[in-house]
Amino acid sequence: MSPASSRPRRSPRRLFVAMFSVALAGSVLFAPQPAGAQSASTTVLRVSGASVYALAANVAGGSCDSEIGSHSVALASGENWPDALAGAALDRPLLLTKQAFLPAATRDYLEPCASHAKAKVIILGGPAAVSEGVAETLRGMGFRVDRFAGDDRYATARRVARTFAPDEIDTVYLASGVNFADAVAAAPSVTMETPLILTTPHELHDEARRFLTDEDRAVSSVTILGGTAAISAAVEEEIRELGIDTDRIAGADRYETAALIARRAFSTSGCHPVTDVAVASGTVPFGGLAAGAVRGPCEPLLLAPGSDQPVPETLGRFGQDWRLAIGGGVRATVTGVGPGSAIPTAALSAVATGVVRGSGSAGADVSGALGWNSVAPSVVQIRCVSVAGGTTRSGSGFVVGDGRHIVTNEHVVHDDQGRPCIRIRAYVGGTFEQAPEKFLPVSIVRASEKHDLALLTTDPDIDPLPTVTIATEPLQASETLIALGYPSIGGDTMTLTTGRYSGTQVLDGVTWIKTDTPIAPGSSGGPVFNDRREVVGVSTLLRLAIRGQAGTIGSLSLLATTEDLQALLDGDIGE
Repeated sequence: MSPASSRPRRSPRRLFVAMFSVALAGSVLFAPQPAGAQSASTTVLRVSGASVYALAANVAGGSCDSEIGSHSVALASGENWPDALAGAALDRPLLLTKQAFLPAATRDYLEPCASHAKAKVIILGGPAAVSEGVAETLRGMGFRVDRFAGDDRYATARRVARTFAPDEIDTVYLASGVNFADAVAAAPSVTMETPLILTTPHELHDEARRFLTDEDRAVSSVTILGGTAAISAAVEEEIRELGIDTDRIAGADRYETAALIARRAFSTSGCHPVTDVAVASGTVPFGGLAAGAVRGPCEPLLLAPGSDQPVPETLGRFGQDWRLAIGGGVRATVTGVGPGSAIPTAALSAVATGVVRGSGSAGADVSGALGWNSVAPSVVQIRCVSVAGGTTRSGSGFVVGDGRHIVTNEHVVHDDQGRPCIRIRAYVGGTFEQAPEKFLPVSIVRASEKHDLALLTTDPDIDPLPTVTIATEPLQASETLIALGYPSIGGDTMTLTTGRYSGTQVLDGVTWIKTDTPIAPGSSGGPVFNDRREVVGVSTLLRLAIRGQAGTIGSLSLLATTEDLQALLDGDIGE
């Protein structure tokens, strides 16, 4: 039985409101969409609390005697996290407690449940983690109390998995018991039918081996969470020697691993559409533990570092693929689990918009080390304006030639029926810190729908604007690319994103540049530079999905080439 069928999406507004949609298909080209006109509507939420106990109660959501609440909960230590890892398979809210007593926030959540005929608390861990005094307090409140405990975290996880797992298991998740991050990221996918067990990094733990070799059940495959630093290749080989297939989900770090786990929801047929993503701390475990317990396989859980660390590009790339695959008219939610110090707003914005604001890899410093502020005046914001003065479409562009011509995408200045916008404005003078100061009326000289390119002109009497330099040398493998533009969400100031050149792709007779550089709606039509500040391509909203063994695992942006750009300027394409 698949995770999607065995553990339905759990949006009991125990916190998480389902609203986002994604379906990625292998080798599928996503058509361009007018940025700002048809982009998904994304709501960013945050759930927090004055303590980890209040946070867990708030994640659990509505009062447990209500229709959306739960009269049966799991309870684990809020002072030590390992036993809580097993709670994901129980399909019920996870609350936290002190070892010696029940904190007020937890008690306040539980009190309305106590009179329910089936009120039950499952304690995870032995008395050293959650004391018998706490258990007696719960019984005194009217709860039936069960306890799952072993000699250590590995035994506790095995006992939970053994109790609820069926006789035949398609997939078992295996995570390191030394670090919580990979197990937390996988928690939404952990069910009674797809349990989680733990191991030490360099040797298959005896408790994990006992579960996998139990004569009462048959395990088909094990999905290893994390790279070989988390669980070594030797452990993987031990599992194969047991006659069990293995699969590994591993990224360069915990944040990329979490994103790869989350992407599996995209290729799970029962998950279409994926409508809700949460982001928890990758350094403090308790918010993620609580969130993973109430989320299902169709509700991915990402991880982010604290506010003292840069936002990983991984989050922006995940958000870019998710957002662009949705298309227009879909409401979406990104929920931060924890305070701003643990989950910075910039991380939530990266997932919601597909843009890591102010980010840059080596060789792409927004602060000006390579002079990107000097390039900014040549990048403009393009808007189609209605008779009433409202923006109907928006995108980016850049100034070329004599300083009075601008290049952008064809779809930015044409409506869905291919008709040109009546009123087009180019907003100029913007920077990374400041919105454009003024606008200039512009008109279309020529445009090519096939190449998604358009050439605009301003009033010939204006003073020339700063122009870009167009590269003449070919791109090299894995060369750094830098995209500038005005994203349609939070797009009053310019944004810089970076990635790598990944070759070319021919589609319908047109050659496109492939890159993992995030291109957000609103940034389409903007310039993409090499690290010498030469334009090497033009951003579009075309995406090419990438298929792996687990299905669709991501996508690449497609850029118009400088050859087609020059053909547009020369009048060889477009009309």
